Amino acid sequence: MGIENSNKISRYYDYFRDKEVVFTKANLNYLRMDPRQIYIKCNGGQWPCIINSTSLQMAKVIVGTSSGAYVEINKKKEIPVSLRFCFIDEDGAPVFFFVNCTVTEIKAYQGSNELAIVTLTFTQRPPDDLISRIGEFVEVNENFNIRKEERIGINKNSMRELGILKEESVIFIANVPRRCILKDVSFGGARVMLLGIPKFLQDKIVQLRLLFSDTNEQVALNGTVVNAVFMEGRKDISIVNIQFNAAEIPMSYKFHINRYITSYQKKIIENQMKNAEAAAKAAEEEAKKAAEVKAEREKKIAENNAAEAAEEQKATAKAAGAATGTAANAREGQTATPAEGQAVGAEGEQKAEGEGPKAEAGAEGGAEDASEAPAEGASSEEKTAGENAEQSSDTVAGHQLKMSATDEKATAFKQKVDSELDDAIANAESTPNS
Repeated sequence: MGIENSNKISRYYDYFRDKEVVFTKANLNYLRMDPRQIYIKCNGGQWPCIINSTSLQMAKVIVGTSSGAYVEINKKKEIPVSLRFCFIDEDGAPVFFFVNCTVTEIKAYQGSNELAIVTLTFTQRPPDDLISRIGEFVEVNENFNIRKEERIGINKNSMRELGILKEESVIFIANVPRRCILKDVSFGGARVMLLGIPKFLQDKIVQLRLLFSDTNEQVALNGTVVNAVFMEGRKDISIVNIQFNAAEIPMSYKFHINRYITSYQKKIIENQMKNAEAAAKAAEEEAKKAAEVKAEREKKIAENNAAEAAEEQKATAKAAGAATGTAANAREGQTATPAEGQAVGAEGEQKAEGEGPKAEAGAEGGAEDASEAPAEGASSEEKTAGENAEQSSDTVAGHQLKMSATDEKATAFKQKVDSELDDAIANAESTPNS
């Protein structure tokens, strides 16, 4: 059994398990049940019975009060019982199966002393064959009551689904056959097009005959014309609406209409599911793209923030460097000498530098004189060398004295300038406070 049939059977059992079907002659024919092959089995014996009704949870059978089944059941109601069903498949072969039951009620049938109706409750889920047949039967009648006026337009697709070979059909009006063309059909009626005048067709009793190719069966649908109008642009063709007699509608016709409606509804549901899946997939892709765009935007924002932070850090470092330089310049400005002190210091240094070369030149000249003078003897040379050495030492000593004097003068001047600068800074700081 395919997955689709399994799902359908489960749906039938879930929705229609408590729906009871009464076995009339028409229902027996539609369900293809053989009532002569229905048996009740208990305590090792098997007896025929008449099935009155059934659901997917219980069944009611009629037995004679003189039968062995009735005697065995009356002895002990808790005795296990099995009910045998028999259906005829499409090939004409019988299909038998048993359903385990327990007896829940025994009472006289319509006050008769010879017949009793026994209620049997199923102890487990019945076989799928019973669920499929009873479930489909109940579904057809449910849709007949709920969707009676839902019309099916006649076209190639609908004719194929309904099992109708062609849209041309035959309608009997006052027992006179006339050809017509089907326009649409429903559980409760049909709309056809035929030759005739509307006022002579209104409220007429008619019989519409349809031939179904899948079962090779012709059904007769009795009804009444409830509306008749001229076809637009024609004065010889009428379009009539027929309402069927609900009690006389064949189950075969209901079955074909129900099959089309359920298959069409199934296609609608499948399309809705496909559309929902496509929409969910599209939404997922859009969400993914949005997440990617958001991540890219956040990445750019992070990069921009990092660049701005680097620029701020760089600017901060630059400002700190500038502040450090400004502070250094301020300190240098506080310790620097004025222009006069710088000039005096520069003159003293130049004077010292000028006297230094002169002393060096005198020392060199003395050395040259000493080298050029004639050697008069060892004693005279030693005497001259000693004098020159003394002269050179005196010159160096004089130079050192001059340098020390210049340094002392520059130091004194610097101290004076620093003192004046400190006073000026003190005055400048006290002025805003005042």
